[in-house]
Amino acid sequence: MRRVCWVLFFVVVSLLAACAPRLQKPEISLAGIDLVGLGLVEQRFVLKLRIRNPNDVDLPVNALNFDVELNARHFARGVSDKPVIVPRQGETILEVKTVSRLGDVLKPLRDAQKNGRERIAYRVFGSVDLEGFGSFPFDRSGDVPMSALEKFAPK
Repeated sequence: MRRVCWVLFFVVVSLLAACAPRLQKPEISLAGIDLVGLGLVEQRFVLKLRIRNPNDVDLPVNALNFDVELNARHFARGVSDKPVIVPRQGETILEVKTVSRLGDVLKPLRDAQKNGRERIAYRVFGSVDLEGFGSFPFDRSGDVPMSALEKFAPK
């Protein structure tokens, strides 16, 4: 009898686990870069990161740690400083402050300008911490028009 109870217990637990909704990880991409401070050695930026929620439940984002590369070169890294709720089947733009060194800004932009490119590749990667769901890695690549970034690099 005890054995039958244990078997039934495991069957019920397995069925409940199969019925639980599976959370799809949010999609994070670069939506914009604004220069907010220019110094001799470093620049301050506000990066706009788009967080898209493909799930049927709201996602409470507690923290977002990220790195950004331009043309496969380090550009900036940062951490979000405020929690946000991403609505179900929706998206939110998270503005995050970050600092970059002058060389990290100029080198990829000058290389792209020299080669006559109209677009510059980016990669944003890191992890997003969702309250009650844990931490999820993300890694997204894309490109942006050079015209959006040329204001950061003198010709």
